[in-house]
Amino acid sequence: MNSASYSRGIITLAYGHERFIEQARSLAHSLQVHAPQLPRTLITDSNSSEIRKQFTDVIPYRPEYGSGVRQKLFLDLYSPYEQTLFIDSDCLVLGNLEPFWSAFAGQYFAVPGFRYLQKGSTDPYFDVDYALDTLDVTAIPKFNGGTYYFTRSPEADQFFETARKTLDNWRALRLGEFRRQGPADEVVYSLAMAVHHIGPTWMGSGGMWTPCGYKGPLFLDALRGECSFEKEGMKLSPEIVHFPGEYVFAFPYARERAKLRAHVERKTTPILSLSAAFVTSVLWQCSRRSTGLAKLARTSVRAYRTARSRAARV
Repeated sequence: MNSASYSRGIITLAYGHERFIEQARSLAHSLQVHAPQLPRTLITDSNSSEIRKQFTDVIPYRPEYGSGVRQKLFLDLYSPYEQTLFIDSDCLVLGNLEPFWSAFAGQYFAVPGFRYLQKGSTDPYFDVDYALDTLDVTAIPKFNGGTYYFTRSPEADQFFETARKTLDNWRALRLGEFRRQGPADEVVYSLAMAVHHIGPTWMGSGGMWTPCGYKGPLFLDALRGECSFEKEGMKLSPEIVHFPGEYVFAFPYARERAKLRAHVERKTTPILSLSAAFVTSVLWQCSRRSTGLAKLARTSVRAYRTARSRAARV
């Protein structure tokens, strides 16, 4: 199956540490269950045949594009599709993704969201007022970069050119660093969107959401394609759920990844790995409320990652 023969498809990035490769593997499992009709392409430096066979196509990672999230500013140069939906590797897909294609129809670049930053707004990664004045715009979109949609078109080419120029000038624009690797991709894309007068696309309680700051229980059944949690006063049921940063330690994510692997590959996850994930999740939840447990949680996180790496080789 050649991805070049398809007009629309999914791409994801996974390179460097093995845990990122394994996250992409879980994303592929969720796509196989819920959106098998869509081709999926992995951009990676991994030579693992086990990972590669979970994707329609594999494209070599290009280190010259930069480290960390800088890679996400070159998605257009990687994608083999006419219409592309990029999904972060730490996401799980819970539906056929038709709502995304419908919501983004007619746009050359799109992200789910609804917020804007205006004069007087603050953001941890850049000086909002300075950016507004420098770019001569009145509002800047604010969103999570778990998914990006774009087309192969002259308009998209110009947009990505603006984004990469913004990346080149990030210090002059007073953008903060993300993980000591330059600005976050969300900030760069949000400024480019403001310049091109592109707003985020509201997809309601579905679409893509993160559980960051959620309240109450987090329900997730990846095989059934069900997810729900409360956030910002809304009851959400995302079709793509994104577990960024520390939220990868939420136990529902580890549990559902294990279920997906068993379903798709007929391989069970060792009980040691799941037990470590559960303990780490409990400590992580406690550390969010008690600084006294933060050090213990970090130690457990390291142990959990070691256990997952060993289990992945089984």
